[in-house]
Amino acid sequence: MTLSSTDYLSKLSFDMETTTKKVYKNITKVKGKMVTVVDTQISLFIDGHKLDEHEIFLEDVYFNSLLYPGRYPMFTCTCRIFGCGGYHVEVVHTQDTLMWRMEQSPFMDKTIRGSNEFVFSWSNIIEFSGEWIERLENLQNLMLSHELKFQCDLEKYKSIVEEVKTMRC
Repeated sequence: MTLSSTDYLSKLSFDMETTTKKVYKNITKVKGKMVTVVDTQISLFIDGHKLDEHEIFLEDVYFNSLLYPGRYPMFTCTCRIFGCGGYHVEVVHTQDTLMWRMEQSPFMDKTIRGSNEFVFSWSNIIEFSGEWIERLENLQNLMLSHELKFQCDLEKYKSIVEEVKTMRC
């Protein structure tokens, strides 16, 4: 008997590490200025397998994909230029699940066998999204405490998650 893609649900999770350090900026022969830098390392996992860290997960694209199915440039090169080395994810919505169909293996370990198709329950996606927003809020507070600019639209993300909860729960 062959299992269909909806017979097994994948689990999306992440780990985020943040470090704060002081570095010199605008160093000239005469003067330099010590500034705070907040460095964040995010690792995504599907079913406990780490996704390739050479691909950057675009959270704004991810949150938009929760509302509308379609083909999204969800992963990009570390230089943040999609054409340099990103890939699209086809996002499919059903009443109970969200599916990702990827153009290539997303895993760091290329020996992991499996499909490039992953089906997540909406409850996993809502939980993942809520935790993601919470960690981004902590990051925002840290950055603002050091007078650094934070660029994520957390209110938009929260609104999207609330809309998804309303539609799917």
